[in-house]
Amino acid sequence: MKKILLLLLYLIIIFISIFVWKKFLVYHQLETKVNMQYNAEPVYLEHSNEFNIVNANYIEKYYDRYLAYKKLHSDYNDDTIITYVNIGLDHSFYTNMENTDMSDGILVLCNKYHTLKSNYVPNLVNLPGKYGGGQMQKEAASFFMKMVDAAKKDGISLRNVSGYRSYATQKYLYNSYVSRDGVSKADTYSARPGTSEHQTGLASDINTASSKAHFERTKEYAWLIKNSYKYGFILRYLEGKTFITGYKYEPWHFRYVGEKVATEINKLGITYEEYYVTYIMKG
Repeated sequence: MKKILLLLLYLIIIFISIFVWKKFLVYHQLETKVNMQYNAEPVYLEHSNEFNIVNANYIEKYYDRYLAYKKLHSDYNDDTIITYVNIGLDHSFYTNMENTDMSDGILVLCNKYHTLKSNYVPNLVNLPGKYGGGQMQKEAASFFMKMVDAAKKDGISLRNVSGYRSYATQKYLYNSYVSRDGVSKADTYSARPGTSEHQTGLASDINTASSKAHFERTKEYAWLIKNSYKYGFILRYLEGKTFITGYKYEPWHFRYVGEKVATEINKLGITYEEYYVTYIMKG
């Protein structure tokens, strides 16, 4: 009798083991099939019926924001929604602010959603007088001078009229513009302190900083549009992109991002915000 009970126990154990093993294989095969089907990360199947999240730039913690933005902009495709929310466009400018990720180096993003600390000062060098004077971050200054020299050979005269600005200087300028034009108008052309690219030391206003000068009609501007990317500079505030950048068209404001990235942005014809959240931002 003991032997029969022992045999039955063994059989039960074997049966349970086979059942559990089969369940594991089915689950594993299903998981593999899903991963092969989507071939992208992260993939969250619980959301797949209501939102196309098979996108390399998808950030899970932003899911509710994506969904809310999609309801407001049903005409946008899901890639556009993900890009715009990652930029921060589902919030008003100067809200939902984050500290700028300084580990990005020359690719640092400074805008109306990403702010620099008031005591941040980059590694600066002085530009000689023939380049317009002022200061820029060391690497940016080196390539700016190369660009100016190359332009000169083509009969084009370029100079820096505004490079690095400290937090205090930007605060003074912004407050003076607000006093003259009011907050709403000042925000279209001047950065609030801590959000100005000039504080990074990577930006230059070239030849002018006034829309009245119509720099976009000059041969100098035409040369920059054709050649600036070769020296790592991009036109930062594009025409027709105010809703993304937060600033009106500034044909004189160029930003150093390095030759590789500048070349890519030039080919894509997109804003730096769009490029940043697509190729640089860490989820």
